[in-house]
Amino acid sequence: MLSKRTFTPPGATEEVALASHSFDTGAAWGYFALQASLSGWKAHGLAGIERERIRAELAIPDDYAVEAAIAIGRPGDKSSLPEGLQKRETPSPRNPLSTLAAEGQFAF
Repeated sequence: MLSKRTFTPPGATEEVALASHSFDTGAAWGYFALQASLSGWKAHGLAGIERERIRAELAIPDDYAVEAAIAIGRPGDKSSLPEGLQKRETPSPRNPLSTLAAEGQFAF
């Protein structure tokens, strides 16, 4: 998943930095994952990727940021996995809301 770091404002001829490029891409990823789920697919975001290798192999221009990769597929039968991976097929623990949201000034 890529984001463009610059854009050309309406009426302008020069590109300028786009401070929200990563934020916008995160929103796009969220809707992509939601649509995949609604269509019977699973989408898993991968952030631990070799960004510079991806940039080089795919000839991605410098004004694009390599944000993440996405694995997409249909759920399979757990029994088809090697035993070591079967044990890992459990829901991830979730953080309590208090670690994600707070009222008032920054409290994390």
